[in-house]
Amino acid sequence: MRIEPGWSPPESAAELFVSVRRVVLDVIAKEKREQARQPHADEPLHGGFEESPEDSLQSFERMQWILTRLPAPLAEALMASLTAGRRNDAAVALELGMTTATFTTRLFKARRAAEELASYYELLPIEQANLMAELSYGSKTRAQLAHESGMLLEELTSLWRQAVEALEKSRREVAS
Repeated sequence: MRIEPGWSPPESAAELFVSVRRVVLDVIAKEKREQARQPHADEPLHGGFEESPEDSLQSFERMQWILTRLPAPLAEALMASLTAGRRNDAAVALELGMTTATFTTRLFKARRAAEELASYYELLPIEQANLMAELSYGSKTRAQLAHESGMLLEELTSLWRQAVEALEKSRREVAS
C-alpha cells in the first residue's frame, strides 16, 4: 500500500460528498469498461443508471439525513469507513482507538442502520421518516416525542403504525 503525501480525510460534508461521488463514478466507469469487454454488453448497468446532478444531490442529501440520525458511534464508524480511502479496517480502527473487531462490528451495525434509514427516507413522507428514525435510533421515548410534537400518544402511535404498514407493503411488493 502506498501512502500519498498531502492526503487527509475530508473535513466538511461537501468534501466528503465529492470524495464519495468520485469513488462511485470510478466504480461505474470500471464496470462499464468491464461490461464493454463482455459479450452481453448491450444490457444496461445498474438498471439504466445515468449520471445526473439531481441524482447526485439527492443522494448527498439522503446521506446527510442518514448520518445525522445514526447514533454517534455508528455514524463515526460509517464516516471513518467512507473517508478511509485505500486503508484497511485495521488501520481505521487503530486511528479511532479501537480494536478491529469493535470497528467492524460497529461498521456492520452502521451499514444495517443506514439501509433501514434509507428505506425510511425513500419510502415515507419526510415527517414519517423523521418519526421512524427518531423512534428507531433516537434516545427519546414515544411519550417524550409525542409531547414535543404536540400530539397525543395515540396520534403518534397511529402515525408509527401507518409508517410500518407502508414499509411492510413496500417490502412485500419487492419480494413478489
